[in-house]
Amino acid sequence: MNKKNQLDRRGFIKGVGVSAIATAAAAGTVSANALGQSTSRTSGKGYDFDEEFTRVNSRKWEGAYKTYGRDNIDVAMGTADLDFKQLPAVVDALKDRAEYENYGYESTPDSFYQSIIDWNKERYGQTVKKEWIKTSSALKPGMVSSMRGINPHKGKVILLTPTYSGFRGAINKAGMRVEMSPMKRVNNRWTFDLDDLAERLDYETKCVVLCNPNNPSGEFWSAEEMMGLGDLCIERGVTVLSDEIHCDFPNKGAKFIPYASLGEKYAETSITYRSPSKTFGHACLRVAYFFTQNEDLMNATMIGGGHEEGVNTFGVLAAETAFREGAQWVDDVNEYLDASHDYIVDYCNRPGAMPGVTYQKSDGLYLAWFDCNGLKEKVASPEQVRALHDKWRDEGNHRRVTPEMCMQEWIARNARIHIQPGSSYGIGSEGFMRMNIGVPRALITKALDNWDAALKKL
Repeated sequence: MNKKNQLDRRGFIKGVGVSAIATAAAAGTVSANALGQSTSRTSGKGYDFDEEFTRVNSRKWEGAYKTYGRDNIDVAMGTADLDFKQLPAVVDALKDRAEYENYGYESTPDSFYQSIIDWNKERYGQTVKKEWIKTSSALKPGMVSSMRGINPHKGKVILLTPTYSGFRGAINKAGMRVEMSPMKRVNNRWTFDLDDLAERLDYETKCVVLCNPNNPSGEFWSAEEMMGLGDLCIERGVTVLSDEIHCDFPNKGAKFIPYASLGEKYAETSITYRSPSKTFGHACLRVAYFFTQNEDLMNATMIGGGHEEGVNTFGVLAAETAFREGAQWVDDVNEYLDASHDYIVDYCNRPGAMPGVTYQKSDGLYLAWFDCNGLKEKVASPEQVRALHDKWRDEGNHRRVTPEMCMQEWIARNARIHIQPGSSYGIGSEGFMRMNIGVPRALITKALDNWDAALKKL
């Protein structure tokens, strides 16, 4: 880093403090490609996404170990969380801030908001004003407050499924009722079923949650798709809550379009939610933000919904640093992820490979959405689902068992990899499984080799 930027950063960190330091930092590197060879895609900056390292207290890894045993899982690929080393500029900034030994109450600096404004302008041509932005410790608390404030008399919130599983918990926490509008597949691509949605938009409906781009399937919605959705919601007096947390991960040829950028009427009837937690791997630093140009919607969130702003100063510093200095890192991550998607396509298309499982490259994200309906027939019959239900019941686990959970269990036990069951993502997800591929390519190779070998034993 040049001296000017270093001075600027040191000046910034003297203006911010810390309310809490989240569990962080990777410790102890291990040899790259310990599980196999892969082709490194590095930039002139020297970012090496093939390097494997040990993460400390990772929910993704430790959760899988807790369920199945540390010796029984080779690769944990469940939680949507990057397994790449952190942007070096962020590490340097946090080290500098830690040495500034005052961790008392401090305000969020204007420069943090300006970094958000600049990032969205430079990357997406989107104008965001400081007075529109509110902060949150994570995406969901802000969304919960919006739901409460927009619909104080309860009612329902509609999800376009398959979609992020955490939305249902957020809706329940807000005291609302979840209703799912299943999307349809056209030419192997998910898209909105506006006829179905129109039937569900009644007087009880005040909000529709849009996952843009879509988790888990990876669609980057076109302007036409979103305008069709938006026009219907505007006609019915329904607010669109647009979760855009994965917006920075397009594959080649895909383009992210912010919902609020579609036009004035869409911006006036929506709230946008974003966070650096996915883009830069900052989940533990607890920083998110949301914005709308509609003052009434923001007042509903802040006053009616009772939202309390509060962000971790280390997280604020990490976010600002990443927004200022992380553009090349994100571009390089996307190049690497795009190649990983291609690698999976090529692997699954090998003659005889992955029997019962197919994969079609998505528009983006570091998530692979596998069609496992062929596997479902073999390992998740009604009898097998019932057997798992009885087993879990005897162990004190009273969750409802789905065929996808049965597949998750079989894959973990037989292929030694942990991935997410499609049923988590709502109606329309039947037979699908989600894998986090934001990992060094050697781990993807290990996972696919294990899975392929297990499938061939069926």
